Amino acid sequence: MNSNYTELKNIFVDGEVFDYINLDKSTLAYERLVQTLDKPLKLILFYGKPGTGKTFLLQKIYNDFKNKKNIVFFPRPHFEEKGFLKALYEEVFEEKSPEFTNYDIFLTTAIQKLGDERSITVLIDEAQLYPQELIEKIRLMADSRKFKFLFTVHKTEKEDLLAKDYFQTRIWETIELHNSSLNEIKTYIEKKMLFHNKFEHLVLFKDSHYKLLMKITDGNLRTINKLLYKLFEILEYYDLNKPSVIQRKSLKSKFLEMAAINLGMINV
Repeated sequence: MNSNYTELKNIFVDGEVFDYINLDKSTLAYERLVQTLDKPLKLILFYGKPGTGKTFLLQKIYNDFKNKKNIVFFPRPHFEEKGFLKALYEEVFEEKSPEFTNYDIFLTTAIQKLGDERSITVLIDEAQLYPQELIEKIRLMADSRKFKFLFTVHKTEKEDLLAKDYFQTRIWETIELHNSSLNEIKTYIEKKMLFHNKFEHLVLFKDSHYKLLMKITDGNLRTINKLLYKLFEILEYYDLNKPSVIQRKSLKSKFLEMAAINLGMINV
């Protein structure tokens, strides 16, 4: 037996690919990224806290331009040079990669095959997980002017990745994606529900709920997804077992707080 909250819960499943929600911050970042990729820059750094929506934007840029530009996208990190060069060759030339004995042979081969007119834009997500030696090879690859790289990295409170020499040196431009504002949180939830034909359930949320969401999550989209999934999971339980406890047209703040406590986002 399912509840209406079952379907609402599933809207906020926190997976690798989310519905792309066009927020003010993401629109500005998207436009700046596209403009930057059109410039003759070798290395670009795109950063922000985990859960701000960086991967969404990379995926959107790749999908929007893969049929218009010479562009490839690595959503998952590579931990060794050989595997990265093989994957890059096969993405760029759409054929099985030969066995390259070293980096110099790969680069010479790639430059010859690309010719004078063609160059490649490479989008690299989770770049902070790449070994420093491989990042150095990628930087040298960019010096050939046949490859342009956009590094996407997490910026955390414990460690400012911009301070690392191997990301800071030779970076030509940096773009930061911030957490969402209060209005953007509201827009995000509204559009999520609209896309999934659940707009009528927005009556559950009042301004006080959005403010509470902002206070608990600091506007982080990944955290919002987790919190709302847990919220609707709790409401689903009560709907199926103790329906008199919940109200259909209003959300009690205590349920949001219960979800946050369950996830360890706030203390009792």
